[in-house]
Amino acid sequence: MIRVLFTAILFLVFGPAYSQKISVTYYDSSWLLTTKKSAKYYRTGVIDTIKYQFHGEVRDYYMNAKLQMKGRYRANIKVDTFYFYYPTGQLKTKGRYLDNVRYGVWTNYYEHGKIRDKVVFNRDFIAVIEYYDKDGNPKMVNGTGEWETEYYNDLVKKVITIRGAYKDTLRDGKWNYYQHALTREGKHELRLECTEVYKEGKFVKGGYFFGGDGNRDLRSPVYNVLPEALKFENTENWMRTHTLSIESYPYLKFLPKLDTIAMQNAGEWYKVDQTPKFRGGISNFYSYVDREFKCSGADLGTDNVIYVEFVVDSTGFIRKGSVKFMESDMAQVCKDRLVSTLESCPKWTPGHVTELKKDVPVKVSLPVNLKLKFTKN
Repeated sequence: MIRVLFTAILFLVFGPAYSQKISVTYYDSSWLLTTKKSAKYYRTGVIDTIKYQFHGEVRDYYMNAKLQMKGRYRANIKVDTFYFYYPTGQLKTKGRYLDNVRYGVWTNYYEHGKIRDKVVFNRDFIAVIEYYDKDGNPKMVNGTGEWETEYYNDLVKKVITIRGAYKDTLRDGKWNYYQHALTREGKHELRLECTEVYKEGKFVKGGYFFGGDGNRDLRSPVYNVLPEALKFENTENWMRTHTLSIESYPYLKFLPKLDTIAMQNAGEWYKVDQTPKFRGGISNFYSYVDREFKCSGADLGTDNVIYVEFVVDSTGFIRKGSVKFMESDMAQVCKDRLVSTLESCPKWTPGHVTELKKDVPVKVSLPVNLKLKFTKN
């Protein structure tokens, strides 16, 4: 009896450090976490409710319930084979992740089911080894031949088409990069954006064009061929639409009560109509933190992303003493430096209550990515 009781006490004290939850999360067209009403995709999977990491199989769906992607995570690290699908349900791409990066041969398919090409990755794009036209005729064999592909560029929000050639798996000759543009007549056309010339895999020269407004010579390649989809950075770091609140996901404790934050005035509560916004957008805020926050890798802890909470006061500045951290093993010296960085942050546009015609203080909660913060003291 005593042994059983002692075991139970040990479990309570030293038991699992996190709890797991089967979750359904919704995303907009940019793969930002949002409400079901605003969603273009949704995900099913298991997350822990302490570090908010994905574990085991996750499945992404189009809103018509057709599968968009499936794969496995180990504590937010992509592992093994991932599968991607067209909205029709047809397999689009399959390939392997090794410790969160693309590795080995990835196979792409046309929507009618035939193989389009086979591409080699080792973190980044390496080379194409096979390419077929829509009828299945080989255009590239053993890394030699012509290649054409297209992909959606998350940064410019446009489809990019690439046409080039390989010789013994090395780029050779002229490579052209096109953006899909809409003409005044409403027709889609390919607009040449960039040309690069290679010889035996080495860049020789190139030119970048500005839609008829001139061009500039290139000294090095500018296009990243088949970059990793932005969806992973957004979903793994819980990037969200700025109006999302904890009411939509009660188990995501880092979410603010932005949609229900109110101020009391003469005994009445008022909804904040306009949430705080950083000048130039949230990407400028992250650029500021990336530039100003300095701390050593040893003191940063093991978390790539931490969640911070602070109050933007009615004047637009981060209130002194309001910065808080959620479940981080970052050393105190780094926390102090991050607090100082945030409290010295340039002015935000403050929250506003239209009914009162008044700016008000609002609590903000955001993930901060520390992957690039390994700088020396």
